[in-house]
This record gives sequence, structure tokens and C-alpha cells, in this order.
Amino acid sequence: MGLRRIIKNYIYRKKFKIKDSEVSQKIEKQNILITGANSGLGLALTKKFLKFGNKIFATYNERNDNLIKLNNKNLTVFNCDQSKIENIEKFKDFISDKPINIIINNAGIWGGNRQNFNDIDYDNFNKAININAISIIKISETVLKYSKQGSLKSIINISSQYGSTEHNTSGHNYIYKGTKSLMNSFSKNLSIDLKNQHKVNVFSVCPGQVKTKMNPNGILEPDLAALKIINLLSFSEALNGKFVDLNKNILTW
Repeated sequence: MGLRRIIKNYIYRKKFKIKDSEVSQKIEKQNILITGANSGLGLALTKKFLKFGNKIFATYNERNDNLIKLNNKNLTVFNCDQSKIENIEKFKDFISDKPINIIINNAGIWGGNRQNFNDIDYDNFNKAININAISIIKISETVLKYSKQGSLKSIINISSQYGSTEHNTSGHNYIYKGTKSLMNSFSKNLSIDLKNQHKVNVFSVCPGQVKTKMNPNGILEPDLAALKIINLLSFSEALNGKFVDLNKNILTW
């Protein structure tokens, strides 16, 4: 890695720097549903929330080994393949009458290598649409219907700047860009409907260049991004219906 890149990465990390003690308002004694929680940002969020004294309801698709290793009495783990929307209906047994206060829709997939014009894997496209976008509607619906009434206050949808149509200057990646754009559209819709009907705040977050399995060359450590996202929860009312970065800057749709 060249010196210029090292300096650039250092500056990028520095602008998002935050410590546990700097979180505006500690989120504690809450019941939080986190999807896609066995690795990356989802796992980092799970660890941080547990550290702050919350109860976590964590979902995973294929593996749960990292979650099991946490061995925490405040962690409940549930298998859910969100590529099939009917599987989300099983959430009702998972959260029935539980006071779910916060949902973080973190589960997402890239969509494979074949997602450029004239070479699109449409089976993967359908799978990604369900996981990255449609599932956030179904999860919200299921939680509001089956969890303890009046308990849900905030929903955060983990998006990407790739979901911004105005920011798109490169084309390609139809599956990931398209499904994240769709997520943002649904997030905006939910922010209106759920605010009016249930007083629930909904917003989308771009976590930036986080180092995860999907993005192994990322710059930010998942723990740092997780802490920044937790900090955003203190501003849920003001962020309702918005698409923001980790520093609360408004991003273009």
C-alpha cells in the first residue's frame, strides 16, 4: 500500500472516530432485533449492544458459530433465510409478545459476480430483492403484529451509497445497486406509514467502507461503525425518513 493510500485511509478513519464514552445517549435495557448478526457489522452491533446491557434477538442464515461463542444470557439466536419471504412469518414465534424496541435490518448480500448488463444472474437478483429490500417490510409488519404492542420505537435499515441513484456514475452492479435503491425507497415509505400509524421512526444508514466479508478491503473496523450507528439512535426522531452516513450527514437518494 502506497503512502498516499495510507494517509487517505487514516483521514477516512479519523473522521468517524468515536469511543464508547462519547455515545450521545447510552442505549440500554432495550430489546433489539438484529438481522444477519453472525458476522461483520451485525456481529459488531450485537457485541456492542450486549456490552451496554441490552437484550438481543439475533438472526442468521447458514452459520451461528460466532453468535454462540458469545455465550451471553441476553442473546437469543434464531435461524431465518430471508431469501424466502415466507420464512419471515416464523418470526412470530421468535418475538411473540416480546417488547421489541429497535429493529436493525442488517442482513444483506452482494448478489454474485454476474450483475452487469447482458450478464445478469436473475435467480440471484430475485434472492437479493427479498433479502436486501422486501424483507424489511415483512419484518416490520411481523414485529408490529406479534411483538408487544407499542414497544417498537425505531428501525434502522443498513443501506449503501451504492443505493443512491444520484451518486451512481459508474453503471454496472445492477443487483446490489438496484436492491439497495429499492431498500431506500421502502425505508422512506415505512418512515411515513409507521410514523403516522405507530409512532415508529425509520431511517437508512450508509455505514461507509466497513471491513466485512462482503468488503474485505474496507477501511473502517466493524466495531467503530457499530458504535456510530448506536450513536445515531439518539437522533431517531430527527432522522426519520432520511438517508444518512455515520456522522448524520444527509445523503442523496
